[in-house]
Amino acid sequence: MSLKVNGKAYDWGDVNLQIPGIVAEVQEISYDDELEKELVYGKGSKPRGYGNGNYKASGKMTMLRDDYEALLDYCKSNDIPFFKLQIPKIIVSYANDGDRTRQDILNKVSFSKRSNKAAQGDKSLKVDLDLMIAGTIDQDGVAPI
Repeated sequence: MSLKVNGKAYDWGDVNLQIPGIVAEVQEISYDDELEKELVYGKGSKPRGYGNGNYKASGKMTMLRDDYEALLDYCKSNDIPFFKLQIPKIIVSYANDGDRTRQDILNKVSFSKRSNKAAQGDKSLKVDLDLMIAGTIDQDGVAPI
């Protein structure tokens, strides 16, 4: 592994979001996953190992109201209620100049919450969407479990 010193780090301009069947620009996306782990005890007070629980992934994204309206139009034209829309994959790809493209793949995504707001002085209207990820988040071709 090499470490870049005084080199260009990843930034938002390097991120390209691909949602199959939907053309929309996303202002922000965040996602996380976890595997529950718990210490297992036997005789005495020291743990003798651990046990795994359930895997869980979730995320959020923010888009401009115009792109959100395009998403609603997509649902309407395909006769799919918004919260029933299932996206097989959301691919977040990023790369620095001269480096290979890396991808995070969010599998089996649907929307679980949407938040709209408008305030005096806003230069643009945005919609926040909570993501329910029923699959895994694979990072650079590596599955988490």
